[in-house]
Amino acid sequence: MTKIAWQNTKHIVVLGLGKTGVSVLRYLQHKRQQDKKFAEVQIQVFDSCENPPGLEEAKQILGDTELLNRHWELEDTLAADLIVASPGIDLREDSIVLARDAEIPIVGDVELFAQESTLPIVAVTGSNGKSTVTRMVEFIAEHCGKKVAAAGNIGVPVLDLLLEDQQPDAVILELSSFQLESISSLKLKAAALMNISADHMDRYCTLDEYVKTKQRIFTHAETWILNRQQQDTWPHPVTGKLMTFGNDSHPKHFGLLSGNIDRVSGPVAVTFGGSVVLRADQLQLQGIHNLVNVQAALALCQAIDIDIEAAVSAVKEFKGLAHRCELVSNNNGVFWVNDSKATNIGATAAAVEGLRPTINGRLLLIAGGVGKGADFRELQSTLERVDILLTIGEDGPRIGQLFNGSRQVNSLQQAVELAASLVQTGDMVLLSPACASFDQFQNFEHRGDSFRHAVEALDVDSA
Repeated sequence: MTKIAWQNTKHIVVLGLGKTGVSVLRYLQHKRQQDKKFAEVQIQVFDSCENPPGLEEAKQILGDTELLNRHWELEDTLAADLIVASPGIDLREDSIVLARDAEIPIVGDVELFAQESTLPIVAVTGSNGKSTVTRMVEFIAEHCGKKVAAAGNIGVPVLDLLLEDQQPDAVILELSSFQLESISSLKLKAAALMNISADHMDRYCTLDEYVKTKQRIFTHAETWILNRQQQDTWPHPVTGKLMTFGNDSHPKHFGLLSGNIDRVSGPVAVTFGGSVVLRADQLQLQGIHNLVNVQAALALCQAIDIDIEAAVSAVKEFKGLAHRCELVSNNNGVFWVNDSKATNIGATAAAVEGLRPTINGRLLLIAGGVGKGADFRELQSTLERVDILLTIGEDGPRIGQLFNGSRQVNSLQQAVELAASLVQTGDMVLLSPACASFDQFQNFEHRGDSFRHAVEALDVDSA
């Protein structure tokens, strides 16, 4: 889209509060304070929740009169000169589509940031792994003496970066498909697409539509960082500088070197340009999938002028993120792993296939929750690598149908207790639900914390 004509903007409609919506209000209020002409602009905020997150802070910024606790109507969107939508807002709604047809600009917070920022920016998207890669790049940069801000779908709201007195050296953005829908001006030093698996099929009509949304990250990217194992998800043609990663070897790009990746028989190593740069046993992360994440992070670091040797040295200290293949306990030789962030099939597949080679005993998987319209038959080959399946939640029975002898229980607590009665030394119990959590929990963090508490209770009971 063309640059927003702020001088002609008299009426702004903000759709949705929460963390993102409040950051938009802070940004707009800052513009009011900086520009006397902008002080007269009318700002209306709509949120259909009676008590949405961020409501009190929004009132402090704007006052009650411009906050409307109802869903917006067609007359509301058509009255705007600019619509700023939070990522959770479905842009296919009639009132929004008709506003776009009327040539009213519709943007998100990242697009506002993109139109104003002059900072070096790299970004990552994909169905799975993007949060780990984002935090990894941030961690590496800090250890290498650079101030890099993680923002977007993680970290600070991206517009808050524009309000800081001291700007970072660079920005690493984690971008969801929802955020990418409203981005058109984002110029990137490098962009990485980690992987694609069916997700948010309750929002997208087809998988191809979801893929095309993810591919928008490359619109103005200088370097394109792509997964060799998913070349069917690559945009065509590739017009940027290409850098690839994967779980195989490559003579020029990033890759993995091992006698046998599936059943590890020797030291697995990350390579670059055919040379080993990092061994798996030098990392504090678990699983082959995390070695792939490391490759993407190293490629993004190169784009913001971090030397690969320095980046490799730093990443050895990175411990990973909570709820992402997080080792909770290894009491009595049984490994309990919290992968509650696995809210889709691809994430669970990555966890199982990444961790399976590291297990001497059996793998017990706890899965289930809200499937978001997913076709669980795509999980079939992954379940072949599982020894015992326990299912929970609304769509647990649908997953259980794919596994002979699966056991459905009523709660995560019961699943942990049942698993504890079945395990023996060398086994791993993996919570990797392949589903959203909101049938039984507030969010995936709540689910992961509940798993941890249930496992810790086992240790207390056995003491």
